[in-house]
Amino acid sequence: MKNIAYNSTFVRYEKKYMLTAPQYQQIVSALADYTVPDVYGQTDIYTIYYDTPDFLLIRRSLEKPVFKEKLRLRIYGKPEDSSTAFVEIKRKYNKTVYKRRFPLPYAKALEYFQNPFGDTQIAREIDYALHYYPNIQPAMAITYSRVSRIGKEDPSLRITFDSDICWKREPISFDTAFTGVPLLPAGSKLMEIKAAHSIPLWLARLLTRYSCYPDSFSKYGAAYTALQNKQEPQLKGYNPCKSFLNPLSVPK
Repeated sequence: MKNIAYNSTFVRYEKKYMLTAPQYQQIVSALADYTVPDVYGQTDIYTIYYDTPDFLLIRRSLEKPVFKEKLRLRIYGKPEDSSTAFVEIKRKYNKTVYKRRFPLPYAKALEYFQNPFGDTQIAREIDYALHYYPNIQPAMAITYSRVSRIGKEDPSLRITFDSDICWKREPISFDTAFTGVPLLPAGSKLMEIKAAHSIPLWLARLLTRYSCYPDSFSKYGAAYTALQNKQEPQLKGYNPCKSFLNPLSVPK
């Protein structure tokens, strides 16, 4: 993967929109005048969410409290021992998202969740959360493909499109045949708008023109709900997820 300068802290507003295939084509075409691909461009994203054995964090999150948080490990691109992985804590308070993270080699990041180490401010915050919640463990693996764009005039404006969103409960691994359960109907895309302030007028007009409305969709929340409903992988209107390849397995 290309060398990228990573941000370790984010404070922003995030809005999600579920798009049909026609809406996606319309929006992407219109965005060409206002945005450019970001440094990631198009990539596969691999995420492991950590939670208590009874899913305390995601259950609280689905109750839509004023404050909520998630703990996760994230990788951009194919996971390998030396791949850059991010140990992250994502908090939301009163509609504002605060994300803090630090990078480690993938193998070391897996070890971190078993035995936290490091003396930076962010490491201490995540260490505290890991000890605050009892018996934190890998709870869900989620993979998807993402296309990312940023504003031409305001690079802090970021718009992403996620597809092939798949989840897997057990075994929680990114092995040579990771085939998860799909979360979206075929052709659907999850668009996220991430901005430090209010969105620009031109973007608000595009959303109105193409009838795009905010959606509270959460990948981990939807996967947890599907798990509780015992949703089967083969569903009418859904395509089987593509395989995400990696020789490593995540220890339980």
